[in-house]
Amino acid sequence: MAREQDIWNAFCDQLKEAGNVIGREGLHANDFDRTEGLRYLARLTKAGLDTFCELTGPKHPLLRTQPDMVKMGLDNPDNYYVGASINAKYDYRIRGNRGSIHFLGFAAQAQNFASRSKVTGGAGHLNHGDMEFDEDGNFELIASQRPHDGNWLQLGPETSQILVRQTFLNKLTEKPATMQIECLQAEGPPAPLDPDRFGNQLMQAANYAAGCAGWFADWVINMAKYSPMNEFHLPDPEQHRAVGGDPDVRIYLGQWQLAADEALIITLQPPECDYWNFQLANVWAESFDYRFEQVHINSGNAKMNDDGSVELLIAADHPASRQHANWISTAHHEHGIMGVRWVRAKDHPQPHCRIVKLDTI
Repeated sequence: MAREQDIWNAFCDQLKEAGNVIGREGLHANDFDRTEGLRYLARLTKAGLDTFCELTGPKHPLLRTQPDMVKMGLDNPDNYYVGASINAKYDYRIRGNRGSIHFLGFAAQAQNFASRSKVTGGAGHLNHGDMEFDEDGNFELIASQRPHDGNWLQLGPETSQILVRQTFLNKLTEKPATMQIECLQAEGPPAPLDPDRFGNQLMQAANYAAGCAGWFADWVINMAKYSPMNEFHLPDPEQHRAVGGDPDVRIYLGQWQLAADEALIITLQPPECDYWNFQLANVWAESFDYRFEQVHINSGNAKMNDDGSVELLIAADHPASRQHANWISTAHHEHGIMGVRWVRAKDHPQPHCRIVKLDTI
């Protein structure tokens, strides 16, 4: 009994350490932000427990969605994320149907936020435009380190996860892909719960919450080095890939801060691309709650100008805000981060920003 109590106590102590991120000075967090930070840590703990304590082993992986409302790293409100934990020494087959989702992409990733030294980015990426499907949208994909004919996702020696990004233009009309994964070297059912290993799995869950929170706090704080407040910068593509980004996706990043009577007007000239969107997030890099407010916009629903440009209005709820065709609500936040994504873009035009008073609109 004492051994199991020690394991639980160590888990709780590590979660206490995770709480140190709430006081990070570079985030300039106010009381509201810090309360969101508490919820963020609770969500990350939920994700860590789900990831590490419900493992069925790399020979019996399952494609699972993120736990409800778990958000991190400027998650895309248009995306439906599914992932499976694997071991790259094995080979895997994914079978499924394309559905009608606008964008489908597979990524071999090595991020392990439970160990910050192992946040090493991705290996292979495979998107629907480079895949083969039958006439009904069915497909088969092999994920392995060794090359394979047909749809092949390249694994690296350190790959520990296959992440599937699916992007909606319209969540009301599109259907995501349906998929199953299997390890080609699997024999028999998963092993039973191992008492000698579970303590480590529980600690990994706590380390995940601490590591993920710390890693993305650093990421947000460092944005100030690359662009002024209420402006954008375009990260180096290799840096983007190194942290697990899809090489077909480029994202402009920035920090924003507005007074209650101010608005940020952003003018975009979207390039030729498969998809683009704009979104807001809090200082923890969580997307705002897009279930209830308009906090993002994409190429499928934005009101465009005759010349192909688009003007976005970022502001709190106000009579002037509600009249704008492309109003993005700050959802009771004073500041945070923002992003503009292009997918398979031919070029990457700089977004232009300016601050105005709401009563002048």
